[in-house]
Amino acid sequence: MQVAVLGLGRFGAHLAEALDDLGHEVLAIDIDEGNVHELAPKVTDARIADITDIDALRALSLGEVDVAVVATADLEASVLAMMNLRQLDVEVVYAKASSDRHQRILRLLGAQRVIRPEWDGAERFAHMIRVATASDFLPLTANYGIGVFPVLSNWVGQSIGWALERTGERRLIAVVRGDEVLLNPVMTERVRVGDQFVFSALDELLGEPLERR
Repeated sequence: MQVAVLGLGRFGAHLAEALDDLGHEVLAIDIDEGNVHELAPKVTDARIADITDIDALRALSLGEVDVAVVATADLEASVLAMMNLRQLDVEVVYAKASSDRHQRILRLLGAQRVIRPEWDGAERFAHMIRVATASDFLPLTANYGIGVFPVLSNWVGQSIGWALERTGERRLIAVVRGDEVLLNPVMTERVRVGDQFVFSALDELLGEPLERR
């Protein structure tokens, strides 16, 4: 997939690098020469350009990318970049916002999704404090989510069914084993070192000790 990242501050630079690591063809754009040169070795292509200048974006063939992400938090720059991308007929555009007002404007301009990293990260971390034993957590509602839990040492060698009998009312979604995800795992399958169980439940249940005897 061809992805353009417009704005290479901390968020934009990390996003561009992560997208490249996932195998996407990344075009990273910023007006700051230092930002571009620092990121250039880490992505497919990095260019110095003003994201508020539609001619500059047209010269970079922005209309041909599959997805564009407006990653700057500057209100004026992000609004102009969004307008430019719409004029260039980029069908899928995501954007970063720094406030509620900024978020509303970007949505009105047609952003498929608006990201607020500080707010989203803080909300997720607040849930993780409550579900302290999870290695990762995705909130689905204010009090319900999905947590990833490393298996307990005494589970290793036991069956998955045996382990689930000791986990209370959590619902097992999958078992993560290295790069493999086991959906609907066989209950007689033995738990291995490094396995992680993915459960869904109310936060208060996920926050309880993993094993109930």
